Amino acid sequence: MTRYFLLLLFSIIIPRAALGDTVVVENGDVLTGEVDSIAGGRLVLSTTYAGDVVIDMAAVREIETEGNYTLRLQDKRVVGRLASVDGAPVAITANANIPFAIEDLVLATQSKLAFTSLVREWDSRVDLALALSSGNSTAESYNTLIESDYKRDRTAHQITLLVNTEDSEGLKTKDQLDLDYGFKLFLSDQWFSSANAEYFSDPIKDVDQRISVGMGAGYQFVDNSFGALSTELGLSAVQEELDGDDEVSPAIRWGLDYNRYFFAKRVELFHRQSLLIIPEDDRGQVLSSSSGLRFALNHRIDTAFRVDLNYETDPTPGNEKTDTTYTLGLGIRF
Repeated sequence: MTRYFLLLLFSIIIPRAALGDTVVVENGDVLTGEVDSIAGGRLVLSTTYAGDVVIDMAAVREIETEGNYTLRLQDKRVVGRLASVDGAPVAITANANIPFAIEDLVLATQSKLAFTSLVREWDSRVDLALALSSGNSTAESYNTLIESDYKRDRTAHQITLLVNTEDSEGLKTKDQLDLDYGFKLFLSDQWFSSANAEYFSDPIKDVDQRISVGMGAGYQFVDNSFGALSTELGLSAVQEELDGDDEVSPAIRWGLDYNRYFFAKRVELFHRQSLLIIPEDDRGQVLSSSSGLRFALNHRIDTAFRVDLNYETDPTPGNEKTDTTYTLGLGIRF
């Protein structure tokens, strides 16, 4: 009860206009913020005064939300907002008000697949990692990952920039740049057409530049407050400058994008990859991926452990097929 009292005190101090959803707990206290999700018998309330707060559903009496959620009420699934009428919980849908018992509310997620709102959504982050060593040898390495997503109506844009450099004893031993842009046009809640463009360079491995441009189609398996999973397949044109030679080749591109939140969104597991299948006798496949874990310190800052992988079945002579980078750094979301 002490925890709920402190949350109530903070919610009174914070201007109510800045807070949307309300949760009434068993002792009558009213907590304000945004209902992030409900699952596993727990409600996650995002607040500006105490971060993400986890509340046992057994302690919840009433819930009121401003936005719509995908709701699972025992044997039925509906989309609507949560409200209270005469002290009894109801789900307000487009067609009717559906009364229910709190214990029957199994799942509630913010459905981003509905695309019914004209509200713009920006989501950007920067991961920074820096390593310095001195003594018998000196080395400096810098790794920066910038991601930015923009969604509106049935369209989605995604920009990713990875810069990875390393200097050892005054000699540059790593110099990678990977800029990727993806576009999705949703034809339904799940199916979408896609377009993508990528620029990659790694002079250390004799890849002066690789530019790929393509189109395809994909499927969004899930996209909500718990995470997202999508895949796409298409055709690309690839222009490469390898060790001074310039070639243009057709390719098949397969992309995968996945992330999943755990422990009230304090931990995030993610994996993103792009595979180019180039049907040239001396090229084969080119794979790039980024995988890892993020541990949230607050709404804006987290620590991130990431593994970046670049793999080529037929690299230029004298170079390894696999190039793997491990980073542990600081992430900033804005």
